[in-house]
Order: sequence, then structure tokens, then C-alpha cells
Amino acid sequence: MKRTLCGIIAIIMMLSTLPFPCLAEDSASEDIVTYYEDGSYTIECIYEMQSRSTGTKTGVKEKTHYSSSGQACWKLVVNGTFTYANGVPICRSSTCSVTIYDSAWYTISKSASKNGASAIAYVTMGQNVLGVTVKEVSTTVTLTCDGNGNLS
Repeated sequence: MKRTLCGIIAIIMMLSTLPFPCLAEDSASEDIVTYYEDGSYTIECIYEMQSRSTGTKTGVKEKTHYSSSGQACWKLVVNGTFTYANGVPICRSSTCSVTIYDSAWYTISKSASKNGASAIAYVTMGQNVLGVTVKEVSTTVTLTCDGNGNLS
């Protein structure tokens, strides 16, 4: 019984150190909506994760692509961790992920990089109709930190 209890406590302690999106604060800025000629559009939003250390900021910027009928097709996410000591922001890590909501879409390529105070994600998505690629969309999402720890 003691072993089981110790095991459960150990698991809870390990999980409590992981960052969870449900712990995210409110959006750091208003959503940005961009409309395209074919009627599709994207929505970008930023989430700041709570940080335990001063001078460090972790955030997420999402860009979701919607069809002209308002159906979510896919989402590109860039995660960035920044330091901003003495007013000098530096991106320490950058990762990206793609979530596909509409099975007609697929990922052709994706990558993440960091440049100065920016975490950058690149993706090229393809849309299939009856096994033929009818559309390719390339986009970039950039999450930037300023010297005061504000994300944009």
C-alpha cells in the first residue's frame, strides 16, 4: 500500500512540473484575422504561459486556417521560450507543430527556427481532391518577445 501511494505521489509531482496549455493566461493580444480572395481566412492568437522564473517568458502563437464555409482546416503552432534580462530579449528555443482538422489537407513541409528575439515556424500545406493536390499554402508564424517580456 505504501509503495502504491509513493508511486502515485511521485507521478503527481512529475506531472506538476510540465507546462499545460490549460494553465495559459488570457490571450496576450487581440486575434488577427486575415481574409483571402477565395473566401478562406486565418486567425492568429497568442497565449502566454505562466513562468516561475523572472526574466523568462514562454508563449505560443497559433495560426488556424479556415475554409470559405468557416470550417477549420489546419493549425500551425509555434512555441517559444525567451529571456529578457537587462532589456535584451533572446529566443532560447523554438518548436512547431501542425494539427490537421480536415482530412483533405496534409503537411508538405514544416520547420522551426529562432532568430534573435523571435521564434519562427514555417509550413507548406497541400489540399487533396480525389488524390490530386489542388492547392498549396505556405505560411509563417513569428512569435517575438520585447525587452519587457511582452509577446507579439
